Amino acid sequence: MTHPAEQAHHQIIKDANAAAAPSSVSNTPAIFKSEQQKHPIYDGRPANRRGPPITIYHTAFAQLKDSLQDLNKVVDPQEVKRVGDTAKLILASTEIYRTEKERATMVYPYIRSLLGVKLRESVATTTGGKIKAESDALVEQDLDDKTFGEKVATVGHLELKNELGVAGQCAVQNTLGLRKLLTNDKYKDIRNTTCCPCITISIAGPYIMFGGAICADIFVAEAFTDPIYLGGTKEQIVALSRIFAAVAHALDTLKEYYRCLKLNPGPPNVNRLFPQPTYTANRHPQEIPTILSRFNYEGREPDNYRRSLFEATYKDRPVLIKFCQAYHGNAHHIVARAGYAPQLFFCERLQGGVMMVIMELVVGKDAFHHFGGKTIPSDLLKDVKAAISILHDANLVFGDMRRPNILVKEEKDRSRALLIDFEWVGEADQARYPPLLNDSGEIEWAEGVRPHELMRKQHDLDMIDLLNQSVEMIT
Repeated sequence: MTHPAEQAHHQIIKDANAAAAPSSVSNTPAIFKSEQQKHPIYDGRPANRRGPPITIYHTAFAQLKDSLQDLNKVVDPQEVKRVGDTAKLILASTEIYRTEKERATMVYPYIRSLLGVKLRESVATTTGGKIKAESDALVEQDLDDKTFGEKVATVGHLELKNELGVAGQCAVQNTLGLRKLLTNDKYKDIRNTTCCPCITISIAGPYIMFGGAICADIFVAEAFTDPIYLGGTKEQIVALSRIFAAVAHALDTLKEYYRCLKLNPGPPNVNRLFPQPTYTANRHPQEIPTILSRFNYEGREPDNYRRSLFEATYKDRPVLIKFCQAYHGNAHHIVARAGYAPQLFFCERLQGGVMMVIMELVVGKDAFHHFGGKTIPSDLLKDVKAAISILHDANLVFGDMRRPNILVKEEKDRSRALLIDFEWVGEADQARYPPLLNDSGEIEWAEGVRPHELMRKQHDLDMIDLLNQSVEMIT
């Protein structure tokens, strides 16, 4: 039986083949919206088309993200030359050109020098003799492995527009063109061995933007920078040169990765479709877990990949792995120690800034799906209150005290309630609720719970009271 991740991966290929031409999608919002419904890329447009952070799939992305977070830590032995080339790129980029070809002719030499790469220009992706997409320029790497003959990997994918806002969305066309390329039959042997990590470079007039993409169980694209204006002060030029240095290092890392890639002569290994996190020094689990599949929690829609949850084995036991931007490991630990949360095995920040959490995989349903429109029994509410009391004694607020975050675990003598999500936990009267907290009216929040509002202990207590209040109002 085909693994669900492989089935999803095959769907990427079908979607790419059936999708409209990247140039038409990027140039027409109505077509873009339609394509994101029928043949989606997971780039955050709209918000429900968001995939996992690509930094958890390859070291090159993780290191690049860290470098971009603090450019002062970028060490560039070629900084003098790179700053000079950056200044020349700025002069070339701010000029006004009649055509894209003119701009490319003037800009590409500096891109080559700044990134230390060769660019193969105007590369067509064809199927059955028909052109499906055209890439403005590629950074490529020959594989040493000749198992299937000469193979060339795409390390960087560049799209150029003469001016910002002219001839379509540059970054969108870049990603869609890359998807066409990576899902082409000629790329099959590489695609069956790796998630095809690639850096994207989007140039529109005097603006440049860097990102990355992977072809895993879904096609995920992520922007690493905003559009950067190629101009400015001396300090801005130096900062921009360091961005180029960081991207150049990421490209070098990917080139070496592909050069040494050993192609898989047998059936595709599904592990290539799962995260391969990059741990920080001295902060790694006692044993590297083996990811088995995505975690299909109750109520998950088949095309919903916003939560980065995976089933895995760790020390020969089933576990749940969660990747997220924030997680209060200490809060989870003290509640688990008292028996009111799944056992926590690992909680650390990875290279690239993402938190990785490994916890006990508990069989059960969350209270929302377990009880439906029925009230939660008093003994389970007692468990919830005990867990919240432990957090409050540590001067912590849970924050998201709703039914989906209560797991009902069936034991021999009775059911138990466990808290299962500690992403929002923060210090009382100091931490704040997320800016994107859903205040549309779909969720009934306690009085005072609002986006970016201070988190207070009373909010937790009021939210516990609301767990059954809506049911009582219905009945």
